[in-house]
Amino acid sequence: MNFNRTFGKKKKSLLVGLAVGLSISLVGCSGEDTNLKESTNSYDSEEQVTTSEKIEVAESANSIDEETKVSEKEDKITENDQPIDVVKKYSSEEASTKTATFLEWTAPRAETGNMAVSDFFFNHGAAGKGDWYALTEDGEIQVQETIPDENLPGYDAFDIHALGGVVFYTSLSGITGYDETPETQATAVGFHEIADPDFSMHKYLLGDNGVVYELIGTVEEIGSFSAGYDEYADDGLTKPGAEAVENFVFKVSEDKAAQEEWVRILTEQQQIN
Repeated sequence: MNFNRTFGKKKKSLLVGLAVGLSISLVGCSGEDTNLKESTNSYDSEEQVTTSEKIEVAESANSIDEETKVSEKEDKITENDQPIDVVKKYSSEEASTKTATFLEWTAPRAETGNMAVSDFFFNHGAAGKGDWYALTEDGEIQVQETIPDENLPGYDAFDIHALGGVVFYTSLSGITGYDETPETQATAVGFHEIADPDFSMHKYLLGDNGVVYELIGTVEEIGSFSAGYDEYADDGLTKPGAEAVENFVFKVSEDKAAQEEWVRILTEQQQIN
């Protein structure tokens, strides 16, 4: 009996000790698990931050690349679109040379389109001393400085000056390409006896600003050599025909090829000078 009691007590103590030991061991494992999870979470967090930073750096680099490309593109556009030197005042000889070069370029194009072309774009009969001009979308363009020394109103009164011009029309005699017939016509007759009235006429003015201005109309409307133009009075201030000429405004021509060729002619000459 005593032996059993003693053994029972020892067995009980042993079981209690074993239970306590297991409990401590489990607690320890749990702690290690927690530390491992915390360590893993910490690593994941650091990895996410690092990845985020990499993304930000990559996006920043891409942004810089795009800005650089845009900047380079803008620089190229600026370089290719240099304006014409509008400050230059062309002599009569220079203006004639440029108009002749443009006319030479237009002749085969007119022929291809079954049209005639002439550089006899403007003429008039008896007139006063004032300068002749036309209206464009960009303002008045000087067509003829009648008496340069008197400034009526003079070269400086105009922002744009016509260095020359050409006229496209369908010839009644079937001529295509360059046609010198207009130069032989009486001023009062104009194009009325040589241009087919069933087709439109196109008058081009070649501006010293590098722009080709165009007036389109019927032979009846713009068939005379002075149609579309007006002159200043002898005082160089008033314009007696201003109201009538308002119906004939030269538009910026939609002939892209002509615009490019005229700019080329002016730019080429500037580079030579």
